[in-house]
Amino acid sequence: MKTILKNKYLIIIPLILLNLISLIYLYKTQYFTKQLFYLILSYLILFILSKINYKFINKHSRFLYIISIFLLTLVLIIGKEIKGAKAWLHIFNISIQPSEITKLTLTIYLASLVNKNKNFIYIFLITLIPSILTFLEPDTGAIIIYIIIFLSTLKYLKINKKIIITSIIILTFFITANISLYFINKDILINIYGPNLFYRIDRLIAFQNQDNIQYINSLISIGSHNLLYIPENHNDFIFASIISKYNILFFILILISYILIFIYYLSNITKKNNVSNIINFIILNTLLFQVFYNILMNLSLLPIIGIPLPFLSYGGSYLLTLYSLIGISINLNLNSNKKMD
Repeated sequence: MKTILKNKYLIIIPLILLNLISLIYLYKTQYFTKQLFYLILSYLILFILSKINYKFINKHSRFLYIISIFLLTLVLIIGKEIKGAKAWLHIFNISIQPSEITKLTLTIYLASLVNKNKNFIYIFLITLIPSILTFLEPDTGAIIIYIIIFLSTLKYLKINKKIIITSIIILTFFITANISLYFINKDILINIYGPNLFYRIDRLIAFQNQDNIQYINSLISIGSHNLLYIPENHNDFIFASIISKYNILFFILILISYILIFIYYLSNITKKNNVSNIINFIILNTLLFQVFYNILMNLSLLPIIGIPLPFLSYGGSYLLTLYSLIGISINLNLNSNKKMD
């Protein structure tokens, strides 16, 4: 049984199952053809990255990171604003979301830096740069994923306790100062962060008051098995839409698929401090967060912050990034005993 669980390609089975459920739900919608195209391209990239020599990727991880920073900067300058956010670049009718690409490049680069025993401050700054740029878009969900990627690397990093205490004090002071300004003088915060900050606060207040149409219709749809109108029912709220439209079997299949994916990564993480374990640990943590947050968000238990459901939600850059990470992890799991430096 243990040998089966450690099979490096076992993860493909639950992935295909989740993809089929996604395609069944999106069938006869405007998103079906694009989703099918993105999935075919994603599996092609997964296959290529599972075979390529990872030393080549590791060697150029810094360059890949710099490209993603350039794209995050570019989207703030020439990106098209959609639903109050400048998060997409449109090139030849193709939409690219730099914040998604950054999840991939940040994972690769941080894993490389931690494997080389770089210090905490340097790794923190490498995470901070894309976080600030993404905050300006704004894309709260992506920033949280960056933070999870960063925190995941700390398990494999030797950190001075004084640095941790200092960082906590600075972070606490920053959060306290901003909260105080919000209640004392909101105009100062608007000048610093712009009006988008208050749009996000309004979303949190809407969650607290439970007066958002997405929350209300999502709960009614799940409870009654009668699909109501839910904005973003192909993306953030695809879970509620699928569960309400189909029977309990689909819920069980989705649940089993995610459990198998989590077991795959848990079984491939060892105590060794190497790139393979670092990336596997990052992927496990980001997937765990996205799955549980999205489902709880669909159940109106958490606020909406733009967290799609992995392998089910519609999206081009999102799917390509996910499958690139899966391909890299398969590659590393197959070659875990080889030195990556």
